[in-house]
Amino acid sequence: MITLTDSEDLVDFGPIPPEINRLLQQGVDIHPSDPARARAFFRTAIELAPDVLPSYRCLFKLQNKLRDFESARETATSALFRARTQAGLDADWRRWTLAQLTAAPEYPARFVLMFLKALAFIELRDGHEDLAAAYLAQLEQLDPEDGVGASVIAALLAHREA
Repeated sequence: MITLTDSEDLVDFGPIPPEINRLLQQGVDIHPSDPARARAFFRTAIELAPDVLPSYRCLFKLQNKLRDFESARETATSALFRARTQAGLDADWRRWTLAQLTAAPEYPARFVLMFLKALAFIELRDGHEDLAAAYLAQLEQLDPEDGVGASVIAALLAHREA
């Protein structure tokens, strides 16, 4: 068992159940040295509380880092489904509007944007520039202030296309 004692080293995942927070903190703590165990912590968190959105983010970030793009894509897609359901958005992300996102509860709406950005990045890294561009175009509409930093992914895409 891993024991975390220094609260300054903890990641603030927001209002999540303490047992899920412990799993995520443990996974974050060991991911550089033991990615397989970290993945198990993140998956366990998702299995125990599938509506806790930060768990998905931890898992797909690890999968992406490990260049396991198929798994990262599946996790991010599942995450987006959960977030959009909590936000009360349509099943098709292409039909979402800024007005709908603004009217949605803030917590899942923020994750909707993060998960769209993640999918754009995963698709770009996996060589699917057209799909990455589609996600980025939607993010420009939904997040005109670039609060989630999609412009970084857009710059990477523009560099690839140049």
